[in-house]
Order: sequence, then structure tokens, then C-alpha cells
Amino acid sequence: MSKTSLSQSRGNNLPKPKINWGRLEEAEKFAEMVKLFRRGKINRDDFRRFRLQHGAYGSRMTDDYSMVRVKVPAGEIFPEQLERLAQLSEAFSIGSAHVSTRQNFQLHWIALEDVSEVMRGLAEVGLTSREACGNSVRNVMCSPLAGTCPQEVFDPTPYALATAKFLLRNPMNQALPRKFKLNFTCCEKHGMARIADIGLIPQRIDADGKTYAGFKIFLGGGLGAQSFVGYQLEEFTPE
Repeated sequence: MSKTSLSQSRGNNLPKPKINWGRLEEAEKFAEMVKLFRRGKINRDDFRRFRLQHGAYGSRMTDDYSMVRVKVPAGEIFPEQLERLAQLSEAFSIGSAHVSTRQNFQLHWIALEDVSEVMRGLAEVGLTSREACGNSVRNVMCSPLAGTCPQEVFDPTPYALATAKFLLRNPMNQALPRKFKLNFTCCEKHGMARIADIGLIPQRIDADGKTYAGFKIFLGGGLGAQSFVGYQLEEFTPE
């Protein structure tokens, strides 16, 4: 992390993240759990659940390497965070990162003992891998055109960020039966509202002389082994 940073080379005028998704103490806890696992104090199944909860997939071939999935809630990422991802990939991964279809970054072939260092580096710039894997609420998505789409009724980004903030580390979703996905989109045309467990499209209605903001909501969509198009819950759900 010793290279000249963007802020040093370009001043302090770059946009900064407003929400800190990271927690340094989770990196410390992960390092502790790895040591216990290596000593045989934690069985493989319990460690696997813990590892997935913290966003690290194990290799099918060995326990020695992991893929760390970094959540980017609502697809909102900032220059210093991109710089840190590049630094972490060069230091601990393969020098490149994969961008997933659900607004995550994936760093591959990270030594298990280095995962906590990656988590620490992410937390320092407000990023996290928490609940990016496993049976949890996954990254909350938002259309990349949100805020600029000429067809949108209003920008859903603040709603997506508020939803992600409420659900992250929420005790009620730490041990779900299966993974759960939410997608916000800007309009009927752009985004993936119909292929998520919950998809939301901004709407406005006029009633009683007032204008109300809300969402058209779709449920039960997905692109797994058995794909489904979500069904419409109702035309308008107030915010």
C-alpha cells in the first residue's frame, strides 16, 4: 500500500464515500478463526459457514486459497476504493479482479492466511466482503443508469443504499435457508427487477390531490439452475 495514492497525485478533490461498509474488527476475527481452524479447534463445516458469511469462497482443490468477493452496494464505488482494489489484487491476488454481474469485485487465489489482510485493506477505504457469499442477503443492486435515465420516475439509488445499510450485518438474515437477492432499477427497460428475489421499479401515482412515490415490486425471480421471471406483487407499493 506504499504507492503514491490518487489523493496525493491529484489533490483532495476526488469524491469520497459517504457510507463506511467496512469493519476492521471483522478482519481481526477472521485471522483468529483461521488460526483456530488450522489448529483443528474448529471443524470444517463451521469454518466454511463463517468463511462464507465473511465473503470468502474456498478453493475446491485445497483449503489454502480463497476467492474474496467485495460488495459494491448499489454499484456505487469511488476512486480511492478502486485504487485499493488494484493494490490488494497486486499484493495478494493475481494482479487483476473480476467484476461480477451483481456489482461485486472478485479477487482470486488469495492465500487463506492473507484473507484477513485483504479484509483489513477493504475496511480502510469503506468496503466489505461481509455477506457477499453464503446463505445471506447478497449485494443490493441498483441500475447503473439510475440518476441519469430519462425514463426513470425518480432516482432509486438512495433507497438501494438505505436497504443495503439496514440489511448488512442484520441478525435476522445471518442464517437464511438460501441466498437472497434484491435489485432496484431505474425504469421498466433498464435493470434486472424481474430476475431477483425482490425487484423494485420506481413509480409515482396521483391520489386525493397528492403525488405519492413508491415502487412496483416483483417477487420470486432468479437465474439459477431453475430460472424464473418474477411475478408482480402489486402495481404500487408506497415508499
